[in-house]
Amino acid sequence: MSVPRTLAILLLLALPASAAARGASRQEPAPTPKPQDQGGQAGQPSDLTIRIVGAARPKVPIAVPPFVVGGDDPRLAETAKALHDVVRDDLDFSGYFAIVPEEYQKLIHDASLTRINYKEWLGIGAEALLAGRVSLEPSTVVLEGRAYDTTDKRTVLGKLYRGEPDRDRLLAHRLSDEVVLQYTSQQGIAMTRIAYVSQVGKGKEILVMDYDGARAKRVTGNGSINLSPAWSPDGKEIAFVSYRNGDPELMILNSVGELRKAFPQSGELNSAPSWSPDGRLIAFASSRDGNAEIYTLRAADGQLNRLTRNDAIDTSPTWSPDGQQIAFTSDRLGSPQIFVMDAQGADVRRLTYDVSYCDAASWSPLGDKIAFTARVPGGFDIYVKDLKSGQQVQLTQSANINEWPRWSPDGRHLAFASNRTGNFDIYTMDADGSRVRRLTRGGNSFSPAWSR
Repeated sequence: MSVPRTLAILLLLALPASAAARGASRQEPAPTPKPQDQGGQAGQPSDLTIRIVGAARPKVPIAVPPFVVGGDDPRLAETAKALHDVVRDDLDFSGYFAIVPEEYQKLIHDASLTRINYKEWLGIGAEALLAGRVSLEPSTVVLEGRAYDTTDKRTVLGKLYRGEPDRDRLLAHRLSDEVVLQYTSQQGIAMTRIAYVSQVGKGKEILVMDYDGARAKRVTGNGSINLSPAWSPDGKEIAFVSYRNGDPELMILNSVGELRKAFPQSGELNSAPSWSPDGRLIAFASSRDGNAEIYTLRAADGQLNRLTRNDAIDTSPTWSPDGQQIAFTSDRLGSPQIFVMDAQGADVRRLTYDVSYCDAASWSPLGDKIAFTARVPGGFDIYVKDLKSGQQVQLTQSANINEWPRWSPDGRHLAFASNRTGNFDIYTMDADGSRVRRLTRGGNSFSPAWSR
């Protein structure tokens, strides 16, 4: 398994040329690095790489007692526990809440929640309380959620959700996102999904799972090689690269399973798609003109626009959240590094300096950081570059391969692939590198993409 994959494939298929020859003939000279401005452009080179192992942030202490069972159906107790656990884990993962330990919650005299004793809940440190009740209607699961502010002694949220039994986890995710919204005014991410590539037999297929690793489902099944999934901004389409017809073609799959070619392709290498924030364009790498360059594709009609023009390898584009800039990988100066240009291909400047063999950049939805993979002694690790300060943070640190970082839509977490347990699997971590969670187990899974 080559690492990083996209660049490695391009290197194997690229026309042979020495680094010196590329440097002498390139059409886009490497610019002098610029000071950072407020527009989110790359800063000056920095010799400082720091390792952050945790970051303090204020959290709301919240109690999430067991959900009440509303009925005699024997299935209800199990369903209520499952939904409770999903909500609790969602709120914990969000980073906005500190879950009050269960042993403290057992100290409450009246935990039936028929009458809220604000003083007792506040006494165990719960500034917030989330109560739930689960019942059944014919062919429908009903989840009622109520959130309380124990300090002000008031109801913050009251919601009722209905859904089919095989989709009951979605009810819990919806409740979690509503709680996050009420307490933070920020959209929660519990309803988001992660697409990724996994080994299936001799092929590599695209799968989609909930953000927490549940409900994994295969969305391709052609037995070929399918790579580099990328979500459209509305979450209704996935662009990816497929060898189903023998050549690497850029394909688009919609939410009802309809598959189409992104544009007419005839044998050239097309790879690493990335949707613009408005969904109008897809940036990608292609060798259609003989060398790997960055192009944009207008999704509506397939119109192509070439952005880079040199004899180096340019690949792995990622958009800034305002759609005005694109970061990408290039070996135009020898070792692959991350560069940034404007969305029309002008004003190219180098972003990474003091790390080697960089690839797979991902621009934070907040616009302030770019995550990427870099080679370290013994493997590859994930770094984040702060575009304002120029500081570079190493998030993973192990003698393994950690690659392909992709931001959550709230900019507070990263998904990535790692072989730290032997096979490649998908993991998530907080934006500071803490709280690593494993989502897949076995099957060699890689190239995650987080829906927005």
